Amino acid sequence: MRILATTDLRGATVRIPQILDVVRRENIDALVFAGNIVGEDVRIDAYRTGEISKLTPGLLHELEEADVEAYEAFFDQMSTLDIPVIVIPGFLDAPERLYLQAALNHETIGPNVHMVHRSFFPIPSYNLVAAGFGGAISDEARETRLALVYPAWEAEFALDYLRQLEWDPLLVFHTPPRYGNIDLEKSRHIGHERVTHIIKMYKPRYVIVGSALDGQGVVTIGTSLVVNPGPLFEGHYAILDTNTDDVSFHRLPSVERAEA
Repeated sequence: MRILATTDLRGATVRIPQILDVVRRENIDALVFAGNIVGEDVRIDAYRTGEISKLTPGLLHELEEADVEAYEAFFDQMSTLDIPVIVIPGFLDAPERLYLQAALNHETIGPNVHMVHRSFFPIPSYNLVAAGFGGAISDEARETRLALVYPAWEAEFALDYLRQLEWDPLLVFHTPPRYGNIDLEKSRHIGHERVTHIIKMYKPRYVIVGSALDGQGVVTIGTSLVVNPGPLFEGHYAILDTNTDDVSFHRLPSVERAEA
């Protein structure tokens, strides 16, 4: 099985047709996207600074309308593929209700799209089951309107069903494990130990992560192969071959307006 691993589109929608071309050219069997369809905006600044009062109802409504357009455009194009597209939300993919609405609508309209945040999608022909947890896994309070932030205990509790599944897990996290350099961003380690703990607990065959923009690479945690494909808005992606466990990293050609 050849899996195309991607993450962090961050509003660079010009990259989507390029990725669709890669799927067809490279005989990809499944596409995994580890979060962040949209880019940063004033809501993220307000969340980080605590200056929520600057976000007027009118401004929030305008931003949410733009979010809906971005989610719909992403899922519309992914629905044109004839392979499974496995997705989770990222830290920036807020509000949660709008992301989930768009994803679940396209699961119905385009049955190849599978949102595995707190859920799973079996791939029995390869003895795999894709499961995941999106957003930022953190020790901070839960937040789902300005950004997607979940307490670490919630991520572990939400994946407890993995004990009952018979196939090897393919886990997808937006937050990387705190391990090696796979969680590097701006010279800081941004991963979370709870993700490392979950990986060690369930021993998934593969793990695909996002968020850490400078952490592109592969690490092995126990028997689990963990892949950070690098940010898609900069053209990065990875291909995982489950027959050989080889991971190759690639970069798309430059295109206009492909920055986050």
